[in-house]
Amino acid sequence: MRISSLLPAIALFLPGAALAQQVPESTDEPSVFSGDFLVVGAAVAAIPSYEGSNDRIALPVAGVAGRLGGIGISARAAGVALDFVNEGAGHRQGFTLGPVVRYRMNRSGRAADPVVEKLGKLKGVIEGGVVVGADRKGVFNPHDSLAFGVDLRWDLSGRHSGMIVAPGVSYLTPLSHGDVAGLAVTASWVDTGYARYNYGITAAGAAASGLPAFDARSGFKDVTLGGFLAHDLNGNLLDGGLSLAAGAMYSRLFGSAADSPIASLRGSTSQWYFAGGFAYVF
Repeated sequence: MRISSLLPAIALFLPGAALAQQVPESTDEPSVFSGDFLVVGAAVAAIPSYEGSNDRIALPVAGVAGRLGGIGISARAAGVALDFVNEGAGHRQGFTLGPVVRYRMNRSGRAADPVVEKLGKLKGVIEGGVVVGADRKGVFNPHDSLAFGVDLRWDLSGRHSGMIVAPGVSYLTPLSHGDVAGLAVTASWVDTGYARYNYGITAAGAAASGLPAFDARSGFKDVTLGGFLAHDLNGNLLDGGLSLAAGAMYSRLFGSAADSPIASLRGSTSQWYFAGGFAYVF
């Protein structure tokens, strides 16, 4: 069961994280995760109103994850990733390969900042591509796991939003029979098309907003550290059912994302995210 299965809201904030990790298994007890299973999660999240904003908004989020017919499913921000590599039960070393798709809504709604609002709304972008990675169980204790992976995604919607490369590493470990914790560190690199679409300011935009014109370039966009805690309400993670979880994430912008007047003059290069909600395992 992937980290994103326990709290999809946290996975929404970890683009590119290698979340191919398993819930603690036991050779002595049956587990809902031994075969096909599905997790449905929902949460309330407090997130920046746009990439680079220093204003947060609250919104509901939801996601699904699991494994059906040997195909792994993990949540993305308004999207999903599939894993077509099926190592079977009992493996310690695993690999991930499959398609990934997500919807990016950056500045497609109302910006909390009135000056940034004058730049106009961006159209939402459908990103699609591939996720590749590897994971290892039993690293520091018999039931933990460590995973590495990368999302390669391109703009499929014709918005000229370019490409994003998002590598990451994540760690999952049980704290007790009913509690689990996860950590993830991710980064993202974007090309010039993505940077200009999300952070550039044209001459017309500068005239409308009063911000200086800005020509954004390709480069590293951010580095992110996030974590969460989850508790199974009946004290046994292995039998499924309802779990509650909460998490937080800190992201630091770099390159054109940080230098753009959208962040440097009107927002912040430090981005905080918080979420709390539940997941039900079928």
